[in-house]
Amino acid sequence: MEKFDFSKLENRTNTMSAKWDKRKEIFNNENVLPLWVADSDWQTAPAVKESLLKRAEEGIFGYSFADQSVEEAVLNWLQKRFNLEIKKDWLIFDTGVVPAINFTLKTICKEDDAVIIQPPVYRPFFLAVKNNNCQLIKNELINKDGYYQMDLNDLENQIETAKAQGKNVRAMIFCSPHNPVGRVWEKSELLKLLRLLKKEDIYLLSDEIHSDLVYPGIKHQPVLKLLLAGEEFKEYRQKVISYMAASKTFNIAGLHTSYTIIESKELRAAYNAAKDGFGTGNSPFGLIGLKTAYNKGEEWLQAQLKYLKGNYDFLKEFLAAEIPQMKLIKAEGTYLAWLDCSQLGFETDAELIEFMNQKAEVGLNPGRWFGDAGSMYMRLNLACPRQRLEKGLTRIKNAVENL
Repeated sequence: MEKFDFSKLENRTNTMSAKWDKRKEIFNNENVLPLWVADSDWQTAPAVKESLLKRAEEGIFGYSFADQSVEEAVLNWLQKRFNLEIKKDWLIFDTGVVPAINFTLKTICKEDDAVIIQPPVYRPFFLAVKNNNCQLIKNELINKDGYYQMDLNDLENQIETAKAQGKNVRAMIFCSPHNPVGRVWEKSELLKLLRLLKKEDIYLLSDEIHSDLVYPGIKHQPVLKLLLAGEEFKEYRQKVISYMAASKTFNIAGLHTSYTIIESKELRAAYNAAKDGFGTGNSPFGLIGLKTAYNKGEEWLQAQLKYLKGNYDFLKEFLAAEIPQMKLIKAEGTYLAWLDCSQLGFETDAELIEFMNQKAEVGLNPGRWFGDAGSMYMRLNLACPRQRLEKGLTRIKNAVENL
């Protein structure tokens, strides 16, 4: 018998769950089976739950800060999981990676500066650029036979073209592991990117929130680990910002806690100044959840990764046997599946979305949510009991057969 049960069908309705209780509002169909937003349909690690209940019993929920015990939990986790050694002074605790990226752009960019992203990619990246009145450079990933790669030759050309037009290419928002395509970038790919950005003197904002969610045999490479490995990037390290959290890994996103890693003392000071006045203090529950997850949650995480890989394999086999018109993009990490629906016969994304929401009654993220490069794709969340995943896939299969 497994020590941790990921197969229990938790009832999340009427819990103020964005995933479950907004089905009518988001999909115009309250009967939709939600397999979309990136939170999990199982309880967090038992140790985390226990620590939160204990804190709740104290009955006082005043303003809080990350003390030395929280900092040490983060430092130990990074060392143990990635052999990454950083200094505690580099840590800034935030309410989430998305606000942290926005604050970073607020810190380093002026109006009309250009910012690079790599679609199809997490939609808030687009919004962060817009929110800070910057111009967008879209360096689209290349889908080569169902496996995505970076187009760094095109990126170099895009940078040179932008500079020739008088634009100031200031920053790149990077997703590693990548949401939604599931790539876990290899060391060689990352080094090529880092060398290009160093040459062009461009800030790197590295979103690594899914760093713990990688499949067996795959290794996540934090960009900081590569930067700290030698003298090559000693100066460029001052222009790199990393973002991590326990939120996706341990299903505690609602506790709104992340951490930002900035080596540069000057940049850290400017970043904190940019946050001033926005009320960015952390919840005591978020800090305790983070600390407990990192100190006591690794065994649970390993069991979760095993279950997620089983779900991924089940999805792959189901599509091949039952819905061959839908193609699964090869993933190496995250619990998100990127589905090529271009062979289902729809002429527009609107038709595809209508089909999934109203005919199949399954709630997925439309590919266009991740930019134009996501046209005719859908993103599916695998972090649910396999019985629920099978129910959703069966609904899609039946709807496809009735086309």
